[in-house]
Amino acid sequence: MAGKWRNHIIVQFTVITFVVVVAVSAGLGVLLARRMTDQTLRIHINLYPKFVGLLVKDHPSIVDFLRQQPPSALTPELENFFGDLKALGPIFRIKVWSPGGTILWSDQPGIIGQRFSDNPEFLAAMQGRAEYDIAEPTKPEQRSERGAGVVLEIYTPVWDHGAVVGVIELYEAADQLFWRIQRHNWIIWFMVGGAGLVLYLLLFSIYHRAHRAQQQANRRLLASQDVTIYALAYQAELRDMETGLHLDRTAAYVRILAEELQHFASYRAVLTDEAIEDLVKAAPLHDIGKVGVADAVLHKPGKLSPEEFGEMQMHSEYGASVLQAAADKLSFRSFLTIAIQVALGHHERWDGQGYPRGLVGEEIPLPARIMALADMYDALRIHRHYKLPLSHEESRRVIISGGGSQFDPQVVEAFLRRERDFEQVAEEMAD
Repeated sequence: MAGKWRNHIIVQFTVITFVVVVAVSAGLGVLLARRMTDQTLRIHINLYPKFVGLLVKDHPSIVDFLRQQPPSALTPELENFFGDLKALGPIFRIKVWSPGGTILWSDQPGIIGQRFSDNPEFLAAMQGRAEYDIAEPTKPEQRSERGAGVVLEIYTPVWDHGAVVGVIELYEAADQLFWRIQRHNWIIWFMVGGAGLVLYLLLFSIYHRAHRAQQQANRRLLASQDVTIYALAYQAELRDMETGLHLDRTAAYVRILAEELQHFASYRAVLTDEAIEDLVKAAPLHDIGKVGVADAVLHKPGKLSPEEFGEMQMHSEYGASVLQAAADKLSFRSFLTIAIQVALGHHERWDGQGYPRGLVGEEIPLPARIMALADMYDALRIHRHYKLPLSHEESRRVIISGGGSQFDPQVVEAFLRRERDFEQVAEEMAD
């Protein structure tokens, strides 16, 4: 079963294309999601310092507040300033740092007056650049924020005449921020996944139409090939004046035997479905060598002389030679390999008394052993100018008696298992 799937081009295309589209879509989705996350964070990190800068310009008293040591009490203007800061979206905590690292003001009064001069983000902000940190609160000055989960801290320097006079730190609840980021990412994944699905369906549709057109062309080519093979084989039969359905019947018998032998453990690996199709296609060519036999021998009504019988026997080698010449023109292995075995060996006998080479037992190729029984059964059942047709039962006895001498015993066993199918073919396709 696995081999069938591996050889099924549509399944291969579906799996490979699906994997590629999913991989590309996933990579693109991850890239876009990361860019969206970075962009959203950068907007927050860049936006808050700008708001703080604008509020400082509107409330210059904050600069005086930062310069006083110790700071004075809050004026209404400063209260408005801090109120405006807390109105900036999901800000839940504010800390105002002096240049020395002391918390001058916070909406959490318990921390006011404490000094944390070793805070790395505060020190970086005092150098004039906005800094941020995304993490769970673990710093000494974050005792009141512990348990709030992941937070976004933004440290904004406060400038006055080109110098940093302090730092304002804002806390944002990161769960809300990340929820918005996650929502944007889901939108990105939905769009990328939808685009990938549309791309896959378009590729599959294009390929499927092309594959169906190719299959139709192949079927026509194979049909033309089969007709040509049949015409060549029929030409040989015409010369022997056997113009009935001999070719069709023997091909049907060969298929029956091969499909039954496929159930035998010793032949299961050899008689694959493909091998059986090649054998059935090759069967009509078993007597193609008769085109090389002289008319005087081929059409003689009486008994052949030993010399004439020797000439008649040459049709096996003539046929194999013709088919070999055709096979040599190909750069790949085709059904002609089996056709050569059938043409050359279908008159060999299991006991070695056949021709042209006197092969014994399994020295005879299996296709030839199958063809030998199929050809003999048909010969027994049809009428010829020198014999009357035999019934199925009479033909059955002849074949049974030839098991182990003329025929491969296992081929005879396969015949006996399917003899009713043989009889049905003989009746339905009678001349």
